[in-house]
Amino acid sequence: MSDFSEIPDQDYSAIDVDNGGASDRDTLAPIIVAAPPPPKIDDDFNDKITTLSWNPATWIQDIKEEIRDFSWQMNEKRRVLIRAIAGEGLVTFLFLFIVEAVQVNNGRQENPESLVLSAVSTAFASVALIYSFADVSGAHFNPAVTFATIVTGKVSIRKGLAFIGVQLFSAILATLFLMAVFPKPKDTGYLSIPASVVVSLDASAKKVNAFFMELILTFILVYVIFATAFDTVDTSNAAPVSSPSDATKPHSGEHSSGEPSQPAPKVSKDVGRYLTIYTTSGNTKAGFAPLSIGFTLGFLCFLGGTVSGGAFNPARVFGPALLTGNWDNHWLYWLADLTGAALAGWTQSLFAHKAVQSSGSIKTNKHT
Repeated sequence: MSDFSEIPDQDYSAIDVDNGGASDRDTLAPIIVAAPPPPKIDDDFNDKITTLSWNPATWIQDIKEEIRDFSWQMNEKRRVLIRAIAGEGLVTFLFLFIVEAVQVNNGRQENPESLVLSAVSTAFASVALIYSFADVSGAHFNPAVTFATIVTGKVSIRKGLAFIGVQLFSAILATLFLMAVFPKPKDTGYLSIPASVVVSLDASAKKVNAFFMELILTFILVYVIFATAFDTVDTSNAAPVSSPSDATKPHSGEHSSGEPSQPAPKVSKDVGRYLTIYTTSGNTKAGFAPLSIGFTLGFLCFLGGTVSGGAFNPARVFGPALLTGNWDNHWLYWLADLTGAALAGWTQSLFAHKAVQSSGSIKTNKHT
């Protein structure tokens, strides 16, 4: 027999191989064939989502747990995390290099252009880069955006801090690369190039003006990001993920030859629970997220330049400040941008739709 299902339930006889396949109820004990336990599914594709605690004791405890659980062994979760961090570093480098290179190149012209050039180039670059890296790291390229995802529980603290670290490192590389592609001006040193992209307060602006300008600019940006990229998941475009072996198994119905096929095996509840692919279409907000975010970055360039310099991105300020040693009012950009980002994340959560997705770690409700 090739199929155990052919043995009747009431027949507990076993097959005696030594006797040529004859059964002997008196001498042989029943053979019980038990199916192996299902493999343990490790949810490698979901972060451990937590909310930020303001208790320092919790931070110390989390660090101790990270050190205790650390291992050099490479697994799927670590590969995905490294890929995301590397992608975030690259997209931050490209975005900041483009923004700063436009400013340097514009300054080298005899008749510099107006603010339109900066706004248009920032908008176009951000749209292209978000479309290119959204499925790799999320394309934050801004520590304020990452901070907002941490405090709202959309990204784990470990992953968020890694993102911020690589964003700052990429900011330094982007500013350094300016000195490789642009010749230094006559009678000046190479540091004059990073000095030309330093973000600083206008001489007529007070610190309180610059603080609230940076806060509102970052608030607008992060609110748009959360409302378009994080708010809803359209499950009508969900592509179920099944095991590769399911594709080779026949389904219920008839073959092309007219012979009835065996019914398809019942798919485990865990299939697709840990990894679901969502496709975007014209009727989902997520499909237009890169465009809306890019347009927002573009029109924000028209605001704040004559007050705070219009950074709304601490990484944009950090690279030139480090290379030139100009730390004047540097704290203001971090405090204002992170505050505005956190307020935007919390505010948008009050207006957000109920999630329509169920994941392995968080169970959510459908639209009402």
